[in-house]
Amino acid sequence: MTVDDLVGAAGFTRGAFYSNFSSIEEVFFAVFEAQSRRMLETVRAAVEAVPEGEFSLDSLGAILDDLLPFGRTWYIIQSEFTLLALRSEEARQVFAEHHQLLKHEMEELVADILARLDREAVVPLEKLTETAIALYLHSLAHEHLGTGAMDTSALVDVVLPQVLIGLSRPVA
Repeated sequence: MTVDDLVGAAGFTRGAFYSNFSSIEEVFFAVFEAQSRRMLETVRAAVEAVPEGEFSLDSLGAILDDLLPFGRTWYIIQSEFTLLALRSEEARQVFAEHHQLLKHEMEELVADILARLDREAVVPLEKLTETAIALYLHSLAHEHLGTGAMDTSALVDVVLPQVLIGLSRPVA
């Protein structure tokens, strides 16, 4: 895709593009950031929507159901960003920066979910969070490719609750 393709599709001029971005990659990074923020806000809102004391493993299903509209788009953006980061040192640095920010926020969300379940991680929270994200991305890939048995329904109904139970313990 060229800048002309992008501004033509968006209905902007080249001047408008360059007054806001220096490259198509910069646009891509902004899209990734915006999509990431929307997903995090959606998860936070879904977690906070569960009444105090009523959070259960079934609540995880409602949270992930709220993420479904983002699924295919998120998977494609995440995959493209990963591939770009593998090819470009500049993109790798941007990817690492975004990853650090998102990782911290995701760890806070997982810690909040565990606390609402009256549980605590038995592995480092970072590892538990990475595991949940990896499973989510894996399920999105298989759901959209139509392969494998790990679609988001299987993840929500069967796998993720057992992973959280297995990698956590009741708070003493």
